[in-house]
Amino acid sequence: MKKMKRQHNFEIYSLYQLWRKICMLKVVAQPGLLILLLVLFPAYSALCDVTMPGIFRDNMVLQRGMEVPVWGKADPGETVTISINGIKAETTTGNDGKWMVKLAEMEAGGPYEIKIVGNNAITFTNVMIGEVWVCSGQSNMQMTVKQIKNIEKHVTTANYPNIRLFTVDRVTKQTPQEDFLGTMPSWVLCNPETVLSFSAVAFFFGRDIHRVLDVPVGLICSSWGGSVAEAWTSREVFAADPVLKPILETWNTHIRAYPEAKK
Repeated sequence: MKKMKRQHNFEIYSLYQLWRKICMLKVVAQPGLLILLLVLFPAYSALCDVTMPGIFRDNMVLQRGMEVPVWGKADPGETVTISINGIKAETTTGNDGKWMVKLAEMEAGGPYEIKIVGNNAITFTNVMIGEVWVCSGQSNMQMTVKQIKNIEKHVTTANYPNIRLFTVDRVTKQTPQEDFLGTMPSWVLCNPETVLSFSAVAFFFGRDIHRVLDVPVGLICSSWGGSVAEAWTSREVFAADPVLKPILETWNTHIRAYPEAKK
């Protein structure tokens, strides 16, 4: 909404416009006034904030030797600046409130801080540059270290602070999501305690890479025992492939019949 009218030196704004003006204030002289405004406009309290999906956290690992995409949300038209170890990138949020930049190639190293600055600022600490691997599959990948027999000698020596572990929660959705659902995962340093609940296959794989390459390693485990290949394939792929399309049509038939079947 644009300004509606001017009368007697007063301007009338929409709630959104008023909140935007509040967000751009550098100082609010009266704390009580700020509290009152937050009470009056709770729905708009996040409009000024840059936000990031859950994959970006303290202790994360970014991939070396390639441009690194970094993305999030903010107000439409907001300028967002990202910096790490002397490398800086800037972009403007689109009309949909989304933004994305690609950081220049970096060599393995760390720890660093990565700063994202818009109307607010976010800082992630203890960030490493190295090898990042997505470890996915069924029960063989899901099986954790503590489920393996005679594993004690590997667990007691599993102090690898430059190996970072990230486990994606198992939640189902019919369409791709922009962020994690359920329990919000975090990046944790590999040690005898944290490794117990992590994928055994992924751990041994990452440990060998770390030993051979001598660089930080980030392991993202997204696995689900017993899941079928179709569950990991997008609808667009099914629709475009004449061999797979009948599977999608059968699935759509089941979905349409489900409301009646569950009665």
